[in-house]
Amino acid sequence: MKAVSAYLDQERDTPLHRLNPVAKLLVFSCFILTATLYLDVAVPLTFLIVSWLLGWVFAHISPLVLMRRLSPILAAAMGLAVFNTLFYGGPREHLIVALGPIHIWREGLQIGGSIGLRILCVASYSILYMWTTDPSRLVASLMQQARMPYRLAYAVLAAYRFLPILQREWGHIQAAQQVRAAHLSRRESGLRRVIRSGMPLLVSGIRQAERLAIAMDARAFGALPRRTHYIRTHMKASDYAFTVASLAACGLILLALSELGLLRSFLVGVAESVAGAPQ
Repeated sequence: MKAVSAYLDQERDTPLHRLNPVAKLLVFSCFILTATLYLDVAVPLTFLIVSWLLGWVFAHISPLVLMRRLSPILAAAMGLAVFNTLFYGGPREHLIVALGPIHIWREGLQIGGSIGLRILCVASYSILYMWTTDPSRLVASLMQQARMPYRLAYAVLAAYRFLPILQREWGHIQAAQQVRAAHLSRRESGLRRVIRSGMPLLVSGIRQAERLAIAMDARAFGALPRRTHYIRTHMKASDYAFTVASLAACGLILLALSELGLLRSFLVGVAESVAGAPQ
């Protein structure tokens, strides 16, 4: 919970913070989609580096800081990479290592590495977006620029705001349990401690959601088809320039990788790696 809350908006005055949230969402979504639609290692690796450069140049966020925040996701990415490497079922031509029944093929290593890098790429852009986007401006921009229904937009805001609330409640629950049973907590495993604290957190979350629902009903939320806006957002020239330049850069990156011979055909390997192929 502490790691999750650290991903929320960091108040700074940088070019990436000042961008319209919808424009930034469009660009980041394009980068993520491009990185996930190719199984070549070079594509997600390149766009992962691009996310570090965007954070470093336009948001003053060091790549080391961003990678440190990715550490909880790194374990999952490495696990999936190893799993897909060991249990690769596609065409096999180049054997790298053979240890008894374990065979590591170059094709499987490429597929596994690509899947792990794609997970890191998605996580990196997601964290960078949450770090540089104010939730209130995000909701206002979704309603005003993206024309999202305000009921759905405010649901996004409520979910976003719940993260720090749950993190605070988690800390209170753990502190209370330490005070009441400090001699027992030392002998408990980490998993049992999490389970013991999870039920009060679930109950607290349900109560918080119920209070929010009552407050929204009291203010006649959803009774009218439209709502007025306290925060106004606009697409400025810098937002259009950033969007066009980023989409053009995305195309140029793919073109450069293709010219270097690092780009395979679109979506090649998905069916082979999942379902297997005849030998």
